[in-house]
Amino acid sequence: MMPDCFSDLHLCAWRIELARQDPNNPLLEGEMQWDRGGLGIHGTVLKDPIDGIFKAWVVGTPPEETSEGWTKPWASVANDRDRSICYYESKDGINWTRPSIPGATWGKHQNTNVIFDSHVFGLQAYASVLVDPKNRDWPYQMWVLQTDTEIVKSPHGYGYHRYRSKDGKQWEWENGPITGCILGDVLFVYDGKDFGVEGYVGYYRTGVEKQEGDHVPAWEDSARRTCFRCLSKDGIAWTKDDVMVITRDERDHRDTQFMECIPQKVPGGFVAIVSHYHPISQTLDLRMAASRDGQRWWFPDRHQPTMPCAPLGEYGGGLLWQSKDLTVDGNTLYIYYAGSEGAHRQTSDTRAPSIQIGHQDTAIDHGAHFLPYTSALCRASWDIDRLYALASSAGGPTLGVAITKPKDLSGESLSINFKTRPPKKSTSPGLDEGYIAVELLDSSGKPIPGFTTRDCMPLKGDHRSQQVKWTGGLKAPRGAMQAKFTLKRVFLYGFNFQSTVA
Repeated sequence: MMPDCFSDLHLCAWRIELARQDPNNPLLEGEMQWDRGGLGIHGTVLKDPIDGIFKAWVVGTPPEETSEGWTKPWASVANDRDRSICYYESKDGINWTRPSIPGATWGKHQNTNVIFDSHVFGLQAYASVLVDPKNRDWPYQMWVLQTDTEIVKSPHGYGYHRYRSKDGKQWEWENGPITGCILGDVLFVYDGKDFGVEGYVGYYRTGVEKQEGDHVPAWEDSARRTCFRCLSKDGIAWTKDDVMVITRDERDHRDTQFMECIPQKVPGGFVAIVSHYHPISQTLDLRMAASRDGQRWWFPDRHQPTMPCAPLGEYGGGLLWQSKDLTVDGNTLYIYYAGSEGAHRQTSDTRAPSIQIGHQDTAIDHGAHFLPYTSALCRASWDIDRLYALASSAGGPTLGVAITKPKDLSGESLSINFKTRPPKKSTSPGLDEGYIAVELLDSSGKPIPGFTTRDCMPLKGDHRSQQVKWTGGLKAPRGAMQAKFTLKRVFLYGFNFQSTVA
């Protein structure tokens, strides 16, 4: 359900549902030398369609206890230079292990869970894994960013490379670096079939020129990070879509930037979780978005994160780095993410080179550009059919009205997904109890006798597929063209007209 379902919205507004944090968080914390500094950022977590096992290909970093070396270029700092792609497994998505992979090394350590060792492949990030059960020889593909450091030169050159694997653990270089459109350092790759195109679809982030009204703090090194979409038939040569996917507009705070767009196909289009970066506070939270075509995205709420940050010092207190994939299991939509304890960059430090930004505040400008991502693997969830809803914008006794776009509804029945608010605490029983009522309109916009608001028994409670009944019957009569919803203290999550009654 999106605004394009309706021709009129009066005293209505959209609300998003907040993610439910898993009570088992953090699911997995760093403990090995290669991931004790943080694990889980910039990668893929999914439920493997081949064997049903949850698998993660994510970044692990070594620990840093002091700021030694931070004034040097960023690729010389251990937390950046020594990023490796690590592999983790779970049977239930909650309890995770580090499988011992023969021949997988990290420095002098043997048979680790490190797939690409930073000592060999350089700095690693953004592992995009696709699984094709029909490909019996090489069911696993990965696109991964590999870059040079002051110590290691990437064996296949700077850029994104494609690898293949028989088991998801041991990988063989296939080709790269990719070519074509100018890409940022973030690229997540998806199967084009879900988007109705041949080959692959990529969502990537890059900085664009500062525009009038943008606020870029003195310590920020990129203006207007923006999400784009690109296409490729072979996975190597890419072209940029004509449409900019997500960028700041006048409804956003002047410092707003966007990092990743993670889509999930649903009936009628796509939903996505979008990384929302705040340069002033150096934090990263997550927003809910929806789209019909995967190109033009709409935010049900431009201001309320669907997953806000926790207090600083807790996992998720600074940055929420989401996985490339959302996972649907039954009626639940899961997001796996790396929640970092700290912010993206230090904004007050008397012991480092600094920039004066006010009468009392300073911001450091160390060469590493950002703090160690001390993160752990976590997850959160939503009901897949209740991600956001339409509600009365004023609440209370004020009624909201939503009228669908004209369409021949003759002979169709209507079911709705909704939840009403309880009556107020009052000496008057039932005062302002929530309800929803539906009226059918003809081609001239007039109510149809037998199918007016008065003919519809007000619907109350918590129902995911409640059939609407009128005194005139269960099916819309001939000439019915629009449905008029009256909303009072209710959340309308969706509706469906169908030709037959289930």
